[in-house]
Amino acid sequence: MFRSAIFLGIAVLAVSLSTAMGQSVMRIENEDLGLISRTGVEAIGSLICDAGEAEYTVTEEEIFKLIFVNPTSGRGAWVETVTVGANSAPDCQALRLIKKYVKATKFEDCGFTTWYDNVTNVLTYSNEAKVVVRLPSPSSNIIRRKTFLVPLNCVGAGSAVVSVPTKWFEQFFQTGPLFDEFGVSVSVKIRKEHRAEAFGELDVFVNVLTVELDRPYDETYEIIGHRVFTTPTLNQFSTPSTEFISSRGCNPYPDFVTVTKVRNDKFIYEILDFGIEDSDDYYFHVEVNLCAKGIPGSRVHCVETCVGSRMLRVNDAPNKAVASSGSLSAMGVPRLIIGSNGVPVLTSRQ
Repeated sequence: MFRSAIFLGIAVLAVSLSTAMGQSVMRIENEDLGLISRTGVEAIGSLICDAGEAEYTVTEEEIFKLIFVNPTSGRGAWVETVTVGANSAPDCQALRLIKKYVKATKFEDCGFTTWYDNVTNVLTYSNEAKVVVRLPSPSSNIIRRKTFLVPLNCVGAGSAVVSVPTKWFEQFFQTGPLFDEFGVSVSVKIRKEHRAEAFGELDVFVNVLTVELDRPYDETYEIIGHRVFTTPTLNQFSTPSTEFISSRGCNPYPDFVTVTKVRNDKFIYEILDFGIEDSDDYYFHVEVNLCAKGIPGSRVHCVETCVGSRMLRVNDAPNKAVASSGSLSAMGVPRLIIGSNGVPVLTSRQ
């Protein structure tokens, strides 16, 4: 699968194909009158293009920098909406997480347009994000807004089909004596991809889970303990329960589960799509334990291993946190079936 990541930070969108587009943010002075002026402000946020979808992320701080010299001076202002596509379709509105906004969408949705270069054989998907900020007003009868358009361009994106666009888990905080007063935030997201071949199976769907520390916590903490399990209901104690990644961070099912450690603060899990015998739906749950860098006594949990009595299980660790997904279901005919005992079985290899 070809993967390209696009980061919008200096008004130039750098992509894996070394293509550059010098576009900057546009400010709408009066949206009702259609008055638009180019501000020359550097593009904000980050864009990831992968497997047929685009995922845009922007923080509140980045947005307020478009308006205020000192973002902290924007007291009373708030972000009203962030939408992929200038037509502000409700289904294309970004989800607000912890001081940031994220939206993932398939290329065929939310207003993306395509352009194919016959000379370079490069396909480009173009769009824009619409950011609306409500400003303080001296009267409740007066509404003051600023609207910005941020260019989004995906060049040479992967060809794998995204069956279910990326969905984010519920809010995920780590709290405890080693962490900041308001807790350390972790982002957990999932999507389903259709692949021609995976895990030795043809024409299958794969669950792709990403667990990542949010900025700026990735600079001071590491993910050290991780557990991934599923249940037929949102209740984490419902049965049958299946551990795809055990409480010691082990992978008991390498035939249909892979774990990729991107960095110490980011893990990607790929799990062959599955069905549960007596349930149409299932829920993923993710537990993590963090290691605080540079704090005396915090390194006791910082040796990651599947064996050894000195390694605490995630569900024994004092600083663990749990996040759960929304309801999911199998796509097509699943090759992996979970029975009443919670054990997953590959039907093609019975």
